[in-house]
Amino acid sequence: MKCISFPNRIWSIAFVSIISIALSSIFFALPGCSFALAYEPVEEWNSTFGGRYGDGVWCLQECENGGYILVGNTASRGEGSDLFLIRTDAWGKAIWSKIFGGSGEDVGYFVQEAKDSGFIVTGSTKSFAMGQELLWLIKTDRNGSLSWDKTFGGFVYSSGDGGWSVDETEDGGYAVTGYTQSNGGGRKDLWLIKTDGQGSRIWDKTFGGREDDVGMSVLQSRDGGYIVAGRTASFGKGGDDIWLLRTDSRGEELWNATFGGKQDDAGFQVAEIADGYAVVGRTESVFDKKRIILIKVDHDGQKLWEKIYTGSSAASLQSTDEGGFVIAGRIDNKKTGRDALIIKTDSIGREEWSMILGGSADDIGTFAVQSRDGSYKLAGITSSLGLGSEDAWLVKVRTKPLGDENETQLLNSSLSQFVQAFSAGNEKEETTKTDQFMAEKISADGADSAINAFNLNFEEKKKFLKEEVYKATDASFRQNL
Repeated sequence: MKCISFPNRIWSIAFVSIISIALSSIFFALPGCSFALAYEPVEEWNSTFGGRYGDGVWCLQECENGGYILVGNTASRGEGSDLFLIRTDAWGKAIWSKIFGGSGEDVGYFVQEAKDSGFIVTGSTKSFAMGQELLWLIKTDRNGSLSWDKTFGGFVYSSGDGGWSVDETEDGGYAVTGYTQSNGGGRKDLWLIKTDGQGSRIWDKTFGGREDDVGMSVLQSRDGGYIVAGRTASFGKGGDDIWLLRTDSRGEELWNATFGGKQDDAGFQVAEIADGYAVVGRTESVFDKKRIILIKVDHDGQKLWEKIYTGSSAASLQSTDEGGFVIAGRIDNKKTGRDALIIKTDSIGREEWSMILGGSADDIGTFAVQSRDGSYKLAGITSSLGLGSEDAWLVKVRTKPLGDENETQLLNSSLSQFVQAFSAGNEKEETTKTDQFMAEKISADGADSAINAFNLNFEEKKKFLKEEVYKATDASFRQNL
């Protein structure tokens, strides 16, 4: 076998590149080091969908093979409102859209990609019950063609029955929550329905009292039971209160908890996290301008903390890759009307950044997710953009480093400067400058405990390189140390 010899300079360049990447990954993964850079959100693109009349989307999910699925309502056919299902590519361009409904008012509130790559949707319909409202469950294939649909409810002369959220369960069936006036004992009761994979009802449960009680979000918990978030006027301290309800796998109540004050409060979406649950909602029981509330509870429903944020209402909550949360909602202004709002928090609810989106007319955010590329997508309804009075709306938001660009460049390059200096033999002089800057920067951010992660002397850095970096690289590089 013929051996190929490379010049030392090429080895040096490869050496610097590998170590720069490795050091960046290790150093910025160290506890306490992620704060060295602050970030701000930037809109990258937005897309609208719809026609001349009112259109909007209420839910957004990223698809496994890329792109997004959105559901909402459209009046573009001119026959009242129909359920509107939209599939886009990764850049927000429509691949296909489907309309479901009849002569009545029909709407989709939640969509999820199923395990078979089709889509499960829940909402409400007035087209199939002599004008009365029924909970609607729809299953499509991956191309949006109808596989089956089911309605649930009775014939009542009021608001009827409707679905707000659906989750595919481990057995291939579905759990749906919403509200009912045809079952239960109150004016409106929280409704939890379990179906098989074809939408046939296995069981259903109602929860509530004499007043209005509604389920807005449902998830199957890791133990096979269910967690539901919503609002209750039958329990709590007064008006509507945020309501969390926990059941076993058969829908039998394990516990329920209410949160709120004397004014109206409501929960809109729940997320399961490692040590409990988080619920986002709207509160009118605290400060006037801070009406978005995020609450974390343990597995027994005991509150661990709560945070409030500037805004008028939240609509969705999703966990992010690093353990934080992203919230979609809106912020109201008496002069400018409504604007969409997206908020990013860390794992204990501290706001990291927020962004207001919209134009001169009314716009709202209804759902936000973090995509696999680390960016964020916001869905909603816009009157400022598009073709009609209201349009379905999808926005991509990415984050960029905040602050002086030269400072940012120095922060990003300080580790590679050390490696290059080390390779060139003048490591002590160069690392003194970069480490001094990093130490000053971190101290200014109020995190003195993290200085030692960067302010190592040369021998300590050399040892760190040997033990942490080169253990995964070629022996020919290790021996140069």
